[in-house]
Amino acid sequence: MSASTDNVTNLWANGSSVGNRSESAEVDLRRAIPLGVVLGAFIAFAIAGNILVILSVVCNRHLRTPTNYFIINLAIADLLLGTTVLPVSAILEILDRWVFGRIFCDIWAAVDVLCCTASIMSLCVISIDRYIGVSHPLQYPGIVTEKRALLAMLGVWVLSVVISIGPLLGWKQPPSPDDNVCSITEEPFYALFSSLGSFYIPLVVILVMYCRVYIVAKRTTKNLEAGVMRERMNSGELTLRIHKGSQAHDEPATSGAKGRGHQARSSLTVKLLQFSREKKAAKTLGVVVGMFTLCWLPFFLALPIGSFNANLRPPDLLFKLLWTFTQRLQ
Repeated sequence: MSASTDNVTNLWANGSSVGNRSESAEVDLRRAIPLGVVLGAFIAFAIAGNILVILSVVCNRHLRTPTNYFIINLAIADLLLGTTVLPVSAILEILDRWVFGRIFCDIWAAVDVLCCTASIMSLCVISIDRYIGVSHPLQYPGIVTEKRALLAMLGVWVLSVVISIGPLLGWKQPPSPDDNVCSITEEPFYALFSSLGSFYIPLVVILVMYCRVYIVAKRTTKNLEAGVMRERMNSGELTLRIHKGSQAHDEPATSGAKGRGHQARSSLTVKLLQFSREKKAAKTLGVVVGMFTLCWLPFFLALPIGSFNANLRPPDLLFKLLWTFTQRLQ
């Protein structure tokens, strides 16, 4: 009788624990539905926006310039993130557990790093392109050709693969024994390597390029307002000056001076229009890059510091929010 009672008690306890796990595995619809709607809207907006950017350049041949190729490359990276990474991330947020298995977890995390790295490096290439456009507006078409632009885009993806493939080759921390947990790799040296390659080195290049853009733009604008612009030609240097009047007294000399003055003003006008267009594009992209950098900075500060020193690691909830927030802002 005692043994029978013990068996019944054990069965009841086991059934109770199974029931508790079953209940904990259930989805809270009051939380899941609003969260799914919000995250779904973010994802749909990201996908639609990047598709429109790509189509606007593909369908309009006048927009097929190297600068816009780099913007398309940025849009492709963000579109890939929005179609492959963010939906899975949204499911993870809604269910509050990983349901796709260990292998897919590693692949998903690697694709996340790949897309984010390609996106940031595309911004880096854009900053270099804008510096060339502002500092050499007339020579820009010969410097940044379509072939060089395509090679730069290929280089962005090759470097991104190199940085993201490490965990798939075993450069990662031991996986969690719980298959319902999937997190980014926080192996200290890989975290440092990926942070440097994915963010800090491109960030230094971006800041240097836009500082140079600011200096060149300020100096060139001052020269243009003074009516003086020097251009380097194939055979030497040509100085253009706008003369307010001619001091010669004979009519041929006056006509010649007026002709030279008109030619100088025409060349200066072309230069001014070209430079203004390049400066406006640099200013717009500078604002985008600045906001993008501010969004990524907290995460890339927390990742390497927390991987080397657990005491300096932010709370799990805050770290998770930083990761999710930066993903959504792609």
